[in-house]
Amino acid sequence: MAENLSENWTETFRGAVLAAEYDPESTMNSRLYIERFDQATWFLMHSIGLTPRGVKADGQRIAVVRQSFQYVRELKGGELVTIRSGFIAVGGKHFRFIHRMLDVESGALIASADMTAVLASLETSKTLPLPEDKVTKARELTITEAEID
Repeated sequence: MAENLSENWTETFRGAVLAAEYDPESTMNSRLYIERFDQATWFLMHSIGLTPRGVKADGQRIAVVRQSFQYVRELKGGELVTIRSGFIAVGGKHFRFIHRMLDVESGALIASADMTAVLASLETSKTLPLPEDKVTKARELTITEAEID
């Protein structure tokens, strides 16, 4: 069944399962799901103005402090996937967001990740308040409870 996602979902990844990425059964290696969700996280952060270069230049880092994965079905070699992402909750010091990996051809859900991230100091590793403009942009991209199920 195809996913019906609102405009608040952001496309954060698009790609194919390459031959070097699958195991002897021709399914995508499990670590690659996590790598793709990690890449999607950076593109979601980019959508609100946080980039790896900018965060590092400010002496900061994005730290994922909680993550939960759900695998619905295995990806086979040659399949096309996209990841759509959205913010669930935004606080003064955290972002909670969800990624949905979808089959490009059918729109079916393949896997999802529910994550919480914070901004932290590279020097002290302490959590920092999120910049207000980034909080505002993330709240504009918040998805509804109905879209999460």
